[in-house]
Amino acid sequence: MKNLLTYFVVAVFALGFSSCAQFDEIAESERVANVSAKVVVNTTLGEGVPAPETYTVKFNNYTEGFELVETTDASGIVNTESLIPGIYSITVSAEVAHNGSVYNFNGNLVNVNILNNGQSLTVDVNASKSGALVLKEIFYCGSKTPSGGSYFRDQFYEVYNNSDMVQYVDGMCIGNMLPALATANLPVWPDEFASSHVFFATIWQLPGTPGEKNYPLQPGESIIIAQMADNHQREALNPGSPVNLIGAEFEAYLQSTSLIKDNPAINMNLAFWPSPSKQWLVTVFGGAYAIFFPEAPIDRNTYITPVGQTTKAKEIPIDWIVDAVELVNDETKIKLKRVPAVLDAGATTVGGTYVNKSVCRKVKETIQNPDGSSRVKYYDTNNTSEDFYVTEIPMIHRDGAKSPSWNTWQN
Repeated sequence: MKNLLTYFVVAVFALGFSSCAQFDEIAESERVANVSAKVVVNTTLGEGVPAPETYTVKFNNYTEGFELVETTDASGIVNTESLIPGIYSITVSAEVAHNGSVYNFNGNLVNVNILNNGQSLTVDVNASKSGALVLKEIFYCGSKTPSGGSYFRDQFYEVYNNSDMVQYVDGMCIGNMLPALATANLPVWPDEFASSHVFFATIWQLPGTPGEKNYPLQPGESIIIAQMADNHQREALNPGSPVNLIGAEFEAYLQSTSLIKDNPAINMNLAFWPSPSKQWLVTVFGGAYAIFFPEAPIDRNTYITPVGQTTKAKEIPIDWIVDAVELVNDETKIKLKRVPAVLDAGATTVGGTYVNKSVCRKVKETIQNPDGSSRVKYYDTNNTSEDFYVTEIPMIHRDGAKSPSWNTWQN
């Protein structure tokens, strides 16, 4: 019995020693796994725009589900020793209020290998003013029919007046950028356009010319731009659709099938498209969208192509863009950025196709109007990852947004 007890004690001791050794190895492994890195923020300031005092630096390792948020010092530098080795997307952001306007500072690096200690990384940051008009809600993924089929004609885009002054949408353009899908193999654009332009596959334009005042949008009002401004819940279309868009202000009307009819919505003009496909086939996997007011007429007969490719694209100056939103297939694709960081430093996703979900801006505050009513102001930091959330069901005029008075056919 004594021998058995001795053996038992020895075994427990050995096990304990082995376990302690394993814990020591794990602890040592964790210590070895952490790596350090330095991020230097290089800011380009516009005339009269003050620099932020500090910047927020976010490290995202999407593969491991790891995120770290740090704040720079006054010189725009952050040092961290808390990273795990891997591939990172690094976003830098700040916000400055100046002379009644809000300026957003954004920059990023994507697919950065941080594997060894002491890496130094420079992130170029540019400032942009928050737009008065924002893309407020986008339903892009489509819906399922009662029989399990796939339906995409109920896509819509809501544009909201997020400012304190009346805005006019005459001549405003909306389009989807290239490449159509998030990809690691980004096209190479001609040098004279690469850093100063974004590139569109399709552009639709609202009637009129920028500067005209036929379509006012008061603070807190929004317009709905529909691929097809119909009641998609009717039997002939898709009773499983979450939306009725018969009251939409504008639609991309093209009589390409017998199911498509000319609805009460105002028809937009197709300003640019890659011939011969004269239609708006926007991917249900998540595209990159923007609204802008052209400062010159759009000539659909001129275009550029990426180096070594034949894809036709319309080049639009970054300075024209009012708002941009980048959407992707799923979370693993967020690191595959297409849109320049100055327009959108992030991306988001509903995570699937035909799942009856949309993306919507987060409410920043509720403002009381002089007449006693209220309206919502949304976040607009030019970072879709931060500004948007995924809804359980799409909804036009969410959060009490109003239709403009000139829409006499609204629901």
